Amino acid sequence: MGVLTQRDLQRELADAFGVRRLTYRELRTMERAGIIDGDQHVELLDGQLFTMTINPPHAAAVSHLARRFQRILGDRVQVVSQGPLRLSDDLDDVNLPQPDLMLVADPEKVYPDPPRPADVFLLVEVSDTTLEKDRNVKLPLYAAHAVPEVWIVNLVERQVEIYTDPRGDEFLTRTTAALTEPVAPRRFPDARQQWLPDAILDLLR
Repeated sequence: MGVLTQRDLQRELADAFGVRRLTYRELRTMERAGIIDGDQHVELLDGQLFTMTINPPHAAAVSHLARRFQRILGDRVQVVSQGPLRLSDDLDDVNLPQPDLMLVADPEKVYPDPPRPADVFLLVEVSDTTLEKDRNVKLPLYAAHAVPEVWIVNLVERQVEIYTDPRGDEFLTRTTAALTEPVAPRRFPDARQQWLPDAILDLLR
């Protein structure tokens, strides 16, 4: 028997004790009923609800990246900040992640439903206390649904982890760069630059 990940162990314990997982359908029903506040940032991962808590450096990084992407690429993409990504049409899907940022197709499009993986050019997770969850839970989920490129802006190790070429539940290509190095989304190679200013990096000291 292989070594269980923390996520596998949580799933086995939930099954053993009869803990039922929530679905996309049920989450939306709870939101409409006011059980979950519309302003409350929660995401659904494997049927469990996670409240998104944001530390000051994390909040500053997300806010700056959203403005920077909008300024540099706003005429070519729609920048979605901390909005849901609907992974499938299945109303009983047990996942509805909320990435920190997404660059999605068509800056003028009004999405009546959350964007789908096919709409995404780049997905960004800013990681500090969430690093383990972002790497071990959310990243395989994004790969399994063919999100073409994911950046983990790793505030702990001060690097950008760039994942491309999804296959199965993993990305075949992983590269890293220091937060001070210029990088570009694969879809927009002309947008190569340092994305976080030194002032935000100073907050990490």
